[in-house]
Amino acid sequence: MITQLLQKFGLKASGVRILESDGYDRAYKWAWEEAGMQELVRLCYKTPDLPDNARRFASSEEFQAVIKELSVLGVTPGPDKAALDFGCGNGVASYALAKSGFDVTAVDSSVGLLAGLGAARQLDGLDGVKLNFRVQKGEVLDFPDSAFDLVFIREVLHHIGNLSGFLAQVRRILKPGGVICCLRDVVIWNEAQRDHFFAHHPLYPITQDEGCYYLDEYLTAFVESGLHLQRVVSPSGSVINVYPLPFESPQPYDFAAARVRQTGYDLFSFFATKVEWIVSS
Repeated sequence: MITQLLQKFGLKASGVRILESDGYDRAYKWAWEEAGMQELVRLCYKTPDLPDNARRFASSEEFQAVIKELSVLGVTPGPDKAALDFGCGNGVASYALAKSGFDVTAVDSSVGLLAGLGAARQLDGLDGVKLNFRVQKGEVLDFPDSAFDLVFIREVLHHIGNLSGFLAQVRRILKPGGVICCLRDVVIWNEAQRDHFFAHHPLYPITQDEGCYYLDEYLTAFVESGLHLQRVVSPSGSVINVYPLPFESPQPYDFAAARVRQTGYDLFSFFATKVEWIVSS
């Protein structure tokens, strides 16, 4: 069966190591070997050169912009600041967070050697960075209450099935005043865009693991979870969402045009905090 899948998607057993049972390993190996796809893989920080991926992301304008946003919300890097990188993939963000000073726990359901925890583990010790790892299946966050100052989720929230339930768990494991950042999540505005998204996503035929939501669904889930939304970043509001396109300054976003567009999707980012209300008698 595995051999047939490899042949179907043009993969070879030699070359880059992959975990044959891991859909993301197969998908990114296929993309790396497919003519015309290498630049896309590079921009996704998923090339076979794991240290280069990590260093490029850590020095990127996107990551520096995230650090600035977190600082505004009162979460600055330090060895006493615990960060959870949920859905860490190959660990580029885990490396960047640890390099900036956080005590990082990297979590993913994939143990792939190219795009999962097997890859992330290879970054442990790179440039003196130290990482902690946890295999986490499903959407249950098996951590103590108030364990983290930061929950970092990049390009993952749109994969979650129960948004409100998952975000409620995030609130539980955040310390009071802690921050969750959900970066570059897929927003659609009508069902035609949903159909187009699944029909044209280059890796979906292999991974069968993609998702998208309406903006209102994300916002409602944050409210229902008890998290306090501090900032919603529009598609043109920050380099965080604009990358890999050039970014000079925030631009107004045409929501009306987005709602009637029949193809494509948008990327939004969300920053929220855990607020503990004190009721005085």
